Parts: sequence; structure tokens; C-alpha cells
Amino acid sequence: MTFPPLSSDQPASAQQLGTALAALGLYGGTNTAAEHAAEAARLGGPDPYRMRLANALLGAVQVEAMLAETSAADAEGLAAAHHEQLVTAGVADDAEKLVGFLRWQALRVSGPLRLIAQDPATGPIPLAAAHAAEGLQRLLGVAGAGQVPDVETVKEHVAEIEAARECLVTAIGNVDILLQMLSGLSALFGED
Repeated sequence: MTFPPLSSDQPASAQQLGTALAALGLYGGTNTAAEHAAEAARLGGPDPYRMRLANALLGAVQVEAMLAETSAADAEGLAAAHHEQLVTAGVADDAEKLVGFLRWQALRVSGPLRLIAQDPATGPIPLAAAHAAEGLQRLLGVAGAGQVPDVETVKEHVAEIEAARECLVTAIGNVDILLQMLSGLSALFGED
């Protein structure tokens, strides 16, 4: 079975999102217009409220996808399943939209990694991952200007390309720190 792309760029209503959450057993309210209006007022308006509902639904669906993917028979089946996400999102056949969608996903990864990396007890690996994720989202932002940008477009994005490079170099530096630490431990304990 294939799923068609979203037919509209119009966002789902709070009640539609509530219905989807309820279908997964994750909505404890009555899903009425009055209930949604009260919650929207409490959270600063309908847009912030819808954003919270949509992200709650996204989290639930991502966990469902992770659980479902544990039964993937092979890489081809997994790739086909991942392709369904891109088709439904309406980005599978449009490179520019796909890059924008991937950048949005990279932004969602880099934010939590930055929070983890702020913990003083965090080692170099989460810090390297945070820098790499930021570098990736910056590169995807530049790629969104066109798959093969012209010279003028590249000139407009030089600062962003340099920032991406700096993030990636910093990520490599953190990986090198870990490798040096491991090398020092190996030497200390007489291991090769």
C-alpha cells in the first residue's frame, strides 16, 4: 500500500491532531472545540498549542516507526519504509523540498544534542555529534539554494559554508580528543 502526499499545505486543526493522538491512546481529554480553545488560551494562542499537539503526535509516531523498524527484514525493505515518509510529506520527488525537509530534521536533532553537550559531564562524543549535526543542517541550508548553485548563489552563502566547515572541524577535533584519550589509556595499561 502506498500513501499519497499531503493534499494541502493547510495545517491540521487542534481537533484533528487530538483525534490522531486519541487513536494512539495518547489523548486524555474530550477533544472538543471548547477544550482546545481553553488549552490554546493557556499556552499563548492556537498556533503554539497546535505546535505542541503536532510535536506530541510526531514523537508518538517516531516511536512507532522505531518499534516497527526493529522487524525490518532487510535494508531494501527499510529503505522502502523510509521512502513512505518522504512520499507522504510530499518531498520525495522534489530535490529542493527534500533538502528543506532534511534540514528541518537535522535542526530537530541538533537542538537536543546541543542541550546534552552543555552538561559539564558530557564527553567529547556528544559534543562532536552536536557540532556535526549543526554543520549538517547548515550545509543542507546552503543545498536548499539549489542542487548545483551558480557562482552568485554560492557567494551569497559563503559565510554559512564557512560556519558549516567550522562546525565539522570542531566535531573532528572532539573525536580526536577521544582518540587521544583512548591512546593514552592504552599506553597506560600496556595495550596495543
